[in-house]
Amino acid sequence: MGIIAKLLGRPPYSNWPSSYASYRGDMAKAAGLGVARIHCHRNTWDYLLENVPKDSETTITGHERGQGSAFRPPAQDEVTAEEDAMVTVPLSGTTLAAVLSWCRNIQPDTLRSPWTELDRSIGRRVGAAISQALDNVIPSNGADGPTAVIRLDDRVTSNDTSP
Repeated sequence: MGIIAKLLGRPPYSNWPSSYASYRGDMAKAAGLGVARIHCHRNTWDYLLENVPKDSETTITGHERGQGSAFRPPAQDEVTAEEDAMVTVPLSGTTLAAVLSWCRNIQPDTLRSPWTELDRSIGRRVGAAISQALDNVIPSNGADGPTAVIRLDDRVTSNDTSP
């Protein structure tokens, strides 16, 4: 996120993806990961499970190319349930790249697009979280290191948190 956006208080996902070049770099980083973990609400994970396999990309010629086949979610018993309906989901790098691809591919708002502004907003938020986590990824050269964790857990701040 740029310094002006930080000063203006705009969230990092307001203009995601910032460029095609940064998106391509993030795709390569994601594909190179052995495993990453997404920490999110179970409904968010269910939404991704339902929608990412529907991903497609239209080439310059106008032919649709399916992308969803790279999305290989983990088995249900690999998903860790936590407090407040949160889950942690281990994803392979190629599956993470497939999620990132879906996040970008649904952004165009055309008359023929099956995606709503809600879908595009979810895609921007998830895509920005993945990109932000990938900023901290470097090639391991065989060294062990921590697993990348992508957190989708923004909180509402308020002086009064009573129900």
